[in-house]
Amino acid sequence: MPFALQSKLPEDLESNCDIKEELSSHGLSRNFGASSDTTLFHRMILNSQIFRGVVVHERFSPKSHKFSYPMSFFGFDLAELKDIDAQASIFGYNEAKPLRLNDSDYLHGSSEPIIEQLDRLLPIKEPGQSTILVSSPKYFGYAFNPVNFHLRMEGERLLCAVAEVNNTFGDRHVYPLKELEQINNKTWRARCMKDFHVSPFNDMSGEYRFTFNIDENKIFLGIDLYQNDTCIMKTWIQGQGQSVTNRSIFRYVLLHPFDTALNSMPRIIWQAAVLYYKKKMEVFKRPSPVSNNTLVDRDEGRDDSPVV
Repeated sequence: MPFALQSKLPEDLESNCDIKEELSSHGLSRNFGASSDTTLFHRMILNSQIFRGVVVHERFSPKSHKFSYPMSFFGFDLAELKDIDAQASIFGYNEAKPLRLNDSDYLHGSSEPIIEQLDRLLPIKEPGQSTILVSSPKYFGYAFNPVNFHLRMEGERLLCAVAEVNNTFGDRHVYPLKELEQINNKTWRARCMKDFHVSPFNDMSGEYRFTFNIDENKIFLGIDLYQNDTCIMKTWIQGQGQSVTNRSIFRYVLLHPFDTALNSMPRIIWQAAVLYYKKKMEVFKRPSPVSNNTLVDRDEGRDDSPVV
């Protein structure tokens, strides 16, 4: 299973010659150590993991700009959420606890389980398949996830995915990725046209090219923005995973609260200020969403001014 616990870590992503060039182009490094964590969780929580890694944004045009931050995030097997809730004292699934994951915070924003909401976007999950949500839960009632990934797996194979994008205006959009190109047994690519306003420093033109590299204890998820067949921006998140336990949650999340989705919005505002005031980037006003894949539209009663 792609997120199953292993007695030893798999070899580094960079050792796979088939994707070495791709990983190198994203600046991927091999500096995420992890120790095994033997607890009673191992018998029931088989696929879910907590990841410690980095999030990186790199612009190439019209002006160069790059930043990276340490990041802790989760890979939740949706079928295990109730088990994690029952066993992790500080995690709640639709329940008030220091770390909380609500069905209503994802996709259509309804109270129905996330997996049922996904059934309207992807083929219905078959026996033997699993769905992994790569995201961050709320921390003491707050989190902002610029992007969540819903990964439909069959064993170690990625079948399809949904990239769920949230902008700072309160809108939510999904990119269902049903046609994947398999590069090797750990790497898949997909592409789709951009049709949702995210950054006020990008217009609505372009194509997204996604890269998914999934190993037992490592993950790399990249989104590159192309305009006229030229890459103008690369973004990616990568991390080293270990089992979800009280110990790992305390170690990687509660002891590093500013490396979580709790701090995403302040980081976004700071980087936007740099682009606007220092680099004098052009600002594009938020258009009203028109795509059917925009699941949450907060046009009415909201300020359309960009976050700068």
